[in-house]
Amino acid sequence: MARCHPDFSLGRALLVLLALAVLAGCASSGRNGDELADFQDEYATQSRVDDINEQLMTMAVTSADSEQVYRIGAGDQIRVDIFNVDELSRDYRVDAMGNVTMPLIGQLSISGYDLGEAEKAIADAYSENYLRNPQVSVSVTEFRSQQFTAIGALTSPRIYNIERRVTLMEAIAMAGGLAGNAGTQIYLTDRVRDPETTQLGTRSLIIDVENLMQEPEQYNFFLGDGALINVPRAGSIFVEGAVERPGVYDRTGDTTVLKAIAMAGGLKFEASRSGLRVLRRNPTTNEWQQDQVALSDIRESPDQDIPLQDGDIVMVEYGAIRTAWTGGLRLIRDVAFLGFRPFN
Repeated sequence: MARCHPDFSLGRALLVLLALAVLAGCASSGRNGDELADFQDEYATQSRVDDINEQLMTMAVTSADSEQVYRIGAGDQIRVDIFNVDELSRDYRVDAMGNVTMPLIGQLSISGYDLGEAEKAIADAYSENYLRNPQVSVSVTEFRSQQFTAIGALTSPRIYNIERRVTLMEAIAMAGGLAGNAGTQIYLTDRVRDPETTQLGTRSLIIDVENLMQEPEQYNFFLGDGALINVPRAGSIFVEGAVERPGVYDRTGDTTVLKAIAMAGGLKFEASRSGLRVLRRNPTTNEWQQDQVALSDIRESPDQDIPLQDGDIVMVEYGAIRTAWTGGLRLIRDVAFLGFRPFN
């Protein structure tokens, strides 16, 4: 018949069990709190793209009717009629550089002009040396120029053919909106006319998604010829130390230290709440810089949460007291259960 070793103390067992219960309760309470915060942060991150896409659709519809004027572009075929000058009245093709080649005047850049502006440009060119007060009319007989290319982290990236000018928001909405792994910036390249020199040139812009949403009057402009819209995928961040799932994570949207910890499963019980560090490499000097924040400071003032950039490393230190407390309880547990030694 088995019996307990005489040196086993019932009081010591109760004390050990009580300590373990307290530890389990503390850890459970901490985990439950962390899980709730994790869920809230993850839900906020996932819903960010949905919110932006919903706003994009609404604002794209609002801006769709703001300018219906067609502007000539590369590949279009136009009909030019000059009153009483039949030999100059014919169809002309706009070349890849936005020019038409016409008798006497040679190449004339008309890409980006509406029909009225094109009529004036042609009339001015002929009236300079060849015709007196020419009456010019222009119409588009074949539309080819109105298209844009959408690539990157969009729901439906491809080439889109359109019959009118569209804004940046409209174009993104046509491409299905941002994909779930979209980054925070939009790269745009197209060809537009300089309003001062009227010269056709290449425009290259990097537009922040948040700026586009908050200040559409400044950033939601009409696309030029051959527009290429590229939305790069979100970059990566690294989370190391006393978290449940250390590793590499996508940096989507306004990712901060707190959200990065949530993506990594939350803090371990042993984690130091005051030892949250961010390591960032300076691209100019190639040296690592360090910033630090306490969890309590973030909770008191969310503005103190550090925004993360691509390649940042979030380091969560192990707290000495919490680590010692956990280690001590493990030791007590192991010693306590050594007392249970059955005798035959």
